[in-house]
This record gives sequence, C-alpha cells and structure tokens, in this order.
Amino acid sequence: MKSKFSRIDKLSISCIVAMVLGIISSYVNLGMLSVFFSVIMPLLFVLNLLLAIYGLFKRKYIYSIGVFIFLLCYNFFFQFSKVTKLENKDAISILTYNVRAFLQPLADNPNKNATTEIIKFIDSVSADIVVFQESSYKEGREITGYPYHFLGYRENIEKSLLTIYSKYPIINKGYIDFPNSKNNAIYADIIIKADTIRVYNAHLQSFVVAPHILANKYNDYSYWKGLNTKIKKQIEQAKLIKNHANKSMKKVIICGDFNATPYSQTYRILEKGLNDSYLSNGNGFGETYSLFNYPLRLDYFLNSDKISVLNHFNYDLNLSDHEPIVMKFRIK
Repeated sequence: MKSKFSRIDKLSISCIVAMVLGIISSYVNLGMLSVFFSVIMPLLFVLNLLLAIYGLFKRKYIYSIGVFIFLLCYNFFFQFSKVTKLENKDAISILTYNVRAFLQPLADNPNKNATTEIIKFIDSVSADIVVFQESSYKEGREITGYPYHFLGYRENIEKSLLTIYSKYPIINKGYIDFPNSKNNAIYADIIIKADTIRVYNAHLQSFVVAPHILANKYNDYSYWKGLNTKIKKQIEQAKLIKNHANKSMKKVIICGDFNATPYSQTYRILEKGLNDSYLSNGNGFGETYSLFNYPLRLDYFLNSDKISVLNHFNYDLNLSDHEPIVMKFRIK
C-alpha cells in the first residue's frame, strides 16, 4: 500500500519529533542523546524553520510546529545588538576566562605559549573582577592590579585550579568540591561600596569532546559509554552549586565554564531564578567555544535580579580553547 505521506512530509515529521525529543532531553538525562541534542538544537531549529517556510507556500501549516515548540521552550540562539539606555557610570565589570593553564600555543608561533598575551589582555581590559578556570598558580601570581585575590590553590588536592581576582575587598571565600571529579567551584563574597555580592567561579565536568579527541575516539565504544557517567556528574555538580547559592541571602553571580550549552539540563538547573547576561545585553551567537568551527556557548554569567546587566561582550582571542566574556553591571 502506497504511503499517504510524501518525502517532505516524512522529513517534517522527523524534524518535529527530533525537536520534541531534544526538548525532553534538556529536562531528563538521556545520556549521549542529551549531549547530542544540546549541541544540534540550533541546527534543528533552522531545519524546522526552512520546512515551516515551505509549508506556508504549500498551505501545510503543520510544518510550523517545530518552530513554535522551540520558541515556546527556548530563548533564541542569536541576539541582535542592543543599545542600552542605562548609564555605564559607576558600572562594575567582571571577566571570566578558561585560560587552559596558560599553555595554549600561539597560532603564529607554536613554540610559544599564550601566557604573556593573556596577561596583556587582562591588563588591557582592567576588569574590576577577574575569574579564571583551569588557572595556574605560577602564572596566576603574575596578574597584577588586584589587591584582593583568591588563588584557590590547596596543596595535595588534585582539583582544577580556579582563581578570583578583585579590586574590591574579599571578606569571605570557600570551596565547593565535587565528588569523584577533578572539577570544582569556588566562591568569594566581595564588598562593593555598600553592598556585598557573592561570585561563584564554576568549572563543571567536561565531556571531552574537543575536535582532536573526537577525531581519535569516534569509533571507541568505551568513550561514548563513558559520556553517560560524565553527564550524571555534571548535573549533580550543577545541583551542588545551585543549592549552595540558594542558601545564600546575598546577591549572586554564578559564572565560569559550565561545559554545557543553553539547551542542556545543566544550564536549566543553574539558570533557574537567575538572569543570563548574554540574553540580557549580549549580541551575536555568544560563542565561547568552537567545535569544528561550530559555535557553542559554554561560558556564562548568571546573576540575581538585583544586579542590572549593562553590557555583555564576547572576545575572539584564540589564546585558549575557550574565549573570555565580560559583563558590566550595576547593583540595584
């Protein structure tokens, strides 16, 4: 019996089903599928959009279901430039950057690492607060201009090094250690004039999906199977940070390298009740990591309602595998 559905009908149904499955995977841990859909969700939207446009001409409005579902559940993945009317006077700036231990080789000189260039960049931006993931104790001490700092180093503790530098006094600080992982988070309470804010610096479990690793592991079953364990760890780590932040009565900024896209369960957990600075005042794709030249947003500033985002800016430096982002804000 001949099918009543044309090829384009079947394609549209498949794309809508994939969109629904992708949305479910951002609420429920589906293992490798959750990672896969969190990465390709923008591509799924574009494909559904093209089918929806085609459906309008053919009066097959059902093709638009995938687009409506995406817009109902997610913020758009591209932000157009916004001009804020808020004055930048008395604005506070904060920078977060996964510096990859300052060991990234320079593109124009592979025999030299990026240490000097990163320090020059930090000096040129002169943010009020600087937050590093995958820092280095030795190179980190070369950062000047910050009388207050939390270098995060603990002897004989094998954790990814996190640091916080501040031009404002740090009156309290601490660690959030993740079990069975080298990843962790730290926090610092910073006095800014009459207010105290708590800044969380988080480096969550990586899925180890760098291009050079995927090229060597694409047919390794144990690698793909191990992703399920990594996903569970990342979700639990996000819950630990969120629970810790919820117990604080202070205005908070949760920032750092989440190793998760905005279409992941990890992001949903951390973002709940907070504002994403990129969505508030960013522009473009907000790319902080490139996977085979495919733009991903893995680094964030999430802030309390009582913190007004004046500006969010993404840099393109190629001095690490991640790119830095800067947020300017004012405390209400």
